[in-house]
Amino acid sequence: MFDGSAVLPVATPLAAALPRGGLARGSVISVQGQGATSLLYALIAGPVGCWSAMVGMPGLGLAAAAELGVDLNRMALIPDPGADVLQVVSILIDGVDLVAVSLPAAVRPAPARQRVIGGRLRQRGAVLLVLGPWPGADLALTAREAGWRGLERGHGRLRDRELSVHIGGRRAAGPGSRVELLLRADRGVVRIEPAVPVAVPAAVPTVARVS
Repeated sequence: MFDGSAVLPVATPLAAALPRGGLARGSVISVQGQGATSLLYALIAGPVGCWSAMVGMPGLGLAAAAELGVDLNRMALIPDPGADVLQVVSILIDGVDLVAVSLPAAVRPAPARQRVIGGRLRQRGAVLLVLGPWPGADLALTAREAGWRGLERGHGRLRDRELSVHIGGRRAAGPGSRVELLLRADRGVVRIEPAVPVAVPAAVPTVARVS
């Protein structure tokens, strides 16, 4: 039985906002909202040297995942898990550190099934990342797109993406916390940084003419 004391590391801006400074082994984390896929990639990319699996995501953007630092050489892809996706997840928990899954709308895990999966996660020390809702998730990360950067005076290319992430769930402290992230594109690599306000040039005052 895993003792549950360890956490998997994440990018520094996220670590500062998470209750234990990372992804607690044995936990279930729900990732939702605008920008949820980018946030999911960022979470998977944090633990260096760990194995991960992505289940039920046939439209997965591997190039985007790699840009955010996901090690594709240590990732198992199961785009079509079949009728019993939760059984596939249970099997993967035995062999990888991070299991990410997108459940079909018709799949709603019963409480008994949730308890079985939760027990298996704690036993193996794995982390389950659910792209969407999961009743009773240890943490629920809800992303909201806060804007883009790159356009200057009406021209240029959209380059850097800002996300506002609320961290709630039953393991969150009090009402939860919020972190502002900047996904900064830099020569084929996307770096995760704290978002800082962009300075807006002061307007030039208009001097009225007196006739």
